Amino acid sequence: MESNDVSKFLEIQKKAYVKKKISEYISKGFDEKTASNKASQSWRSYVGKMLEKIIFESLKEPLEKQGLKLVTDNDLIRNRNLTKELELVKRLISIDYGEYLFLPDADIIVYKVTKKKAIDELDENDIKILAIISVKNSFRERGFETAYWKKKLSESIITSHIKVFMATPDPDNEISYIAPNHKPKKMRVILEYELDGIYLLKNEFDETKKTKHFDEIANDILSIK
Repeated sequence: MESNDVSKFLEIQKKAYVKKKISEYISKGFDEKTASNKASQSWRSYVGKMLEKIIFESLKEPLEKQGLKLVTDNDLIRNRNLTKELELVKRLISIDYGEYLFLPDADIIVYKVTKKKAIDELDENDIKILAIISVKNSFRERGFETAYWKKKLSESIITSHIKVFMATPDPDNEISYIAPNHKPKKMRVILEYELDGIYLLKNEFDETKKTKHFDEIANDILSIK
């Protein structure tokens, strides 16, 4: 799917999905208002996973052709039998909170294996994390979360080199436009300042050096040294 079409595709999917869910909830005995609210909540969970899959698949081929690898944080968290390679990836993006280690908001992780070795022989020096991509559909609840994780990653010499990108269709135009008085919204200012790049899956938005069309993200990742 062309990234230009993602916003329109999601809007069409939303109407059909919510309509179907409302009918399901009403059939279970919920009143129309409650059914509508529950359907909307269900959509927010569903669309996040679908959007992440769309972005992952669109990046997989061009990046893997150039020798890079991709994995999702869900794969790192849920898989209890990780290969040594993925265990190292997980360790190399973890953030230290004293007694605890947590993964950042890293929906998609891009990395490369720098030496040709058998998987069991790899160590931390053989893997380099290039970037993490935070996938957001809406900013209403966790708009600044990605900026927080970028700051935490920058505090450690082990993770400070990792680029943090955000990919979003921004359906509610929360960061897409700069106001007529040339003053961008607070969220856009902070995200541009803190992150290494924002990539929009839509045609119409105010572009800057840091806020670009999603089609540019693969080349920007490949340019990381």
